[in-house]
Amino acid sequence: MNDETKKEMFNFILSKVGMDSIGQVVFEQNNNIYVSGKQHAQMPAYLTREKAVEIYNFLIENNFIISSTHVDSFLYLMGVSGVEPKKLSLIDWNGTQQQLRTMLTLAFEDQIKRSALRLAEIERLCPLCFLVKGKKINVLAKSSNETSLEIDKITDFFRPKSNII
Repeated sequence: MNDETKKEMFNFILSKVGMDSIGQVVFEQNNNIYVSGKQHAQMPAYLTREKAVEIYNFLIENNFIISSTHVDSFLYLMGVSGVEPKKLSLIDWNGTQQQLRTMLTLAFEDQIKRSALRLAEIERLCPLCFLVKGKKINVLAKSSNETSLEIDKITDFFRPKSNII
C-alpha cells in the first residue's frame, strides 16, 4: 500500500470517528504518514454511494442545487466519501429552506425512524454543508406546512416506488 492510499484510508477512518479533538495524527509502520488537522463537517454517513449519486442527479436535473456543484463535494458533504476533495465547496441550494429540510428529512428518513439519527443532528450540520441561494445560513428552517410543486417533486422522488399502475 502506497503512502497516498494510506493517507486516504486514515482520512476516511478519522472522518467517521471524528476529529474534533485530534490535531495531527502520526502513523508509524514502515514510514510516517501525517494526516492533516481538522476536516470539514459532513452529514451523517448513512447513504450509499449509489443513492447519493441518484440524489445528486435528481437535484441537479431539477435545479435544486446549482449546476456547478461538483459531485465529489456533494458526496463528501453528504457523508458518503471520507476523503475531502481538494477544492471543497458547500452545496448551494436554489430552493427554500423548507425544501432543503424536506430533502434532508426524506434522505435520512429510515435512520430517523429507527432512532439511529436525530433530526437535531441534521439541523446542526446543515448550515456547515449547505448554502441557500448563495448565502450562509445560521439555522435550518423549522418544519412548516409549505406546499409547492417543488416539495411534491422532492417527496415523489423519495417515495418508494410501487408496482401498482
